[in-house]
Amino acid sequence: MVMESLGSTSAGPKTLRRGLQILDTLREAGPDGLRIPDIAARTGIHRPTVYRFLEVLIDMGYVKEGPEARSFTVGSIALNTESSHTSRLAKLKLILRKISDECGDSSFLVTQSDNDSLCIHREVGDYPVQVLAVSVGHRQPLGVGAAGLALLASMPQDQVQEIVAANAERLRQFGGMTATRLLCLVKATRERGWAVVGNAAVPGVLGVGVAVSQPKGRPTMALSVSGLTERMSIARQRMIVEVIHRNLASLR
Repeated sequence: MVMESLGSTSAGPKTLRRGLQILDTLREAGPDGLRIPDIAARTGIHRPTVYRFLEVLIDMGYVKEGPEARSFTVGSIALNTESSHTSRLAKLKLILRKISDECGDSSFLVTQSDNDSLCIHREVGDYPVQVLAVSVGHRQPLGVGAAGLALLASMPQDQVQEIVAANAERLRQFGGMTATRLLCLVKATRERGWAVVGNAAVPGVLGVGVAVSQPKGRPTMALSVSGLTERMSIARQRMIVEVIHRNLASLR
């Protein structure tokens, strides 16, 4: 609906990014809100375009008029969505802790950032040798790590091919990964129901990943458990997947 209201020339990911940029700017401004010239200055979006976005965002409840004349602030729907996301993220962090306690290995929570996976949380297990090469804030091409591969496999095939093609040159830095191999891993992940990838993001390490299902829409986050390759037998991989699924069941 947002894209239709803004016209076909603005349609696509660029339109969505601008709308989210305006929302983020209003969130940062707080309850006092901002006027259109201020929003334009902070976002770099032209005033007439800001006005058109605000019309749609107000109509859908994401933005409302602020306390000052001609000012705007975040609406109730955006606030509720943010609160819900924060609550879900807190639950996932606790789940990650439980998974590492049960498995003994490091666990990771990632989300998508453009064509990359972005680590947003990490827990450490009690096994003497932990895989800690990936830390919070670490980015890498989507799919070279197990959680990122699980996310990639949850996407429509045309989007998968677009992301893999965009990352093709960078992939070689990760254990000699190629676009062809990554597409095969995506296919295997879909058939198996969970992701497995080794010696790519970190040499000598194998990870098992599962996408976190959403009440609506496709997954936006995934989690993984990583350990030394010799420790991650097929039987252990299956055990880890069972632990992940059992703990994720508390989200429903």
